[in-house]
Amino acid sequence: MCRNETNIQEVIQTESFVIKEKLPSLNDVIAKNRANRYVGAKFKADIEKIISVYINNALKKGEIHKQEKPCWIAIEWREKTKRRDVDNIQSSTKFILDSLVKNGVLIDDSRKYVVNVVHLIVPAKENSVKVTFCNEVEMIIK
Repeated sequence: MCRNETNIQEVIQTESFVIKEKLPSLNDVIAKNRANRYVGAKFKADIEKIISVYINNALKKGEIHKQEKPCWIAIEWREKTKRRDVDNIQSSTKFILDSLVKNGVLIDDSRKYVVNVVHLIVPAKENSVKVTFCNEVEMIIK
């Protein structure tokens, strides 16, 4: 007996880069903005400059490319300690997305281009943030 079988495989294309820094918590941002709105704006700009260095390095190395299609973004927060609250850690998503737009990796950070953002917080020896782009699932029939 012979039958034809079709294997359907889901393929998710991913690209990622790592920011080897501890990004600020929401509490840090609030404290700067309460001090003075200009201090808060400079703080945001300084953080985005740091993130931009890692983005540009990843672009030069070919680790990431401009995202032409809508994508999911997975952010893995690698934390040395458990001192910071989950919501405080994840607040730096704003800085990451704004930096990706400014550096031409994302067309825009609206839901038209960023379908969803998924977070994972893991213990690590050193603080860092891994940002992964997941393109829409494509079906491949073999």
